[in-house]
Amino acid sequence: MPASRIARRQVLAGSAALALGMPFVRRAAAADAPVAFQLSWIKSIQYGGYFAGIETESYAKQGIAATFNSGGPNVDPVANVAAGQAQLGDRPIGPLILARDKGIPIKVIATVFQRSPLAVMSLAAKPIRTVKEMEGKTVAVATSNRPLVLNMLRDAGMDPQSVNIVPSAPDPSALVSGQIDAYVGYSTNQGVMLQTRGVEIFALNAHDLGLPETAGTIYAREDFLAGNRDLVVRFLRATIAGWRWALEHKDETATLMVQKYGAPGLDLKAQRTELAASEPFITDNSKGLLAVDPALYDRIIALYRKVDMIKSPMTAADLCDPSYVDAALAI
Repeated sequence: MPASRIARRQVLAGSAALALGMPFVRRAAAADAPVAFQLSWIKSIQYGGYFAGIETESYAKQGIAATFNSGGPNVDPVANVAAGQAQLGDRPIGPLILARDKGIPIKVIATVFQRSPLAVMSLAAKPIRTVKEMEGKTVAVATSNRPLVLNMLRDAGMDPQSVNIVPSAPDPSALVSGQIDAYVGYSTNQGVMLQTRGVEIFALNAHDLGLPETAGTIYAREDFLAGNRDLVVRFLRATIAGWRWALEHKDETATLMVQKYGAPGLDLKAQRTELAASEPFITDNSKGLLAVDPALYDRIIALYRKVDMIKSPMTAADLCDPSYVDAALAI
């Protein structure tokens, strides 16, 4: 293609970005260090800060060529990071604790969702307002969360057999049809899915019910961290900048995910609503975005040990290394 036509295409692309109120993105420099990041699910607004970081050149300014690999139902994100197919990744904290308990040498280095949006959701017309009100109800729970929910019932002085717990599906529509009375999932995801369909819900946050958890928890192999400290700190610094921009520009970030970076079929209104709903869970740490709270992780580990999901004498010091994100936040 003639150079004049290539230049014209670049100008048109820049003009289109400016029309959306977004910065024009340069191509990664040849010297930028490549970093592959394994997402735990498909590309959507729950990862909006990462793609805002690409769009605003936050990674490029740190000398990083970041790529984000999609997850999904047929992807084992932790295995991919453990095998070196990606250098970093994100998961809810549960699978990371289980992986560490099995001897997989990974460390948590940052946290996007400081408090998990996991919730017991019911219809607003038939709300379940307390744990005890779950008695006699049919509640959909993911298999991985079942031991935690059973423990929550016991802690409330209830017989777990008094609640009919059934496996959950990714789509919470069974709540609308009346097949179930409550759905345990993310209020920022399945909850928003229902709300954008015109279904009002009542949500009991699991963290407030004694089920502490983090989500979007960033981790990496210990050997990669040890050999690439400066690179990891720069990556986290760029990620912090990307999430800050995303939260300050929700409409633009939702548009980016729908039109450019996200999986096909994303709904703009739902993406915008989910990001707004996510903000309180992302910003719930006085130290700043992505900060790590070791005391919280000690509580989570203690809960997993209590319900016999782990056997090792793991502590937060074994699972986490906050020094990387602390260094990124210091500048």
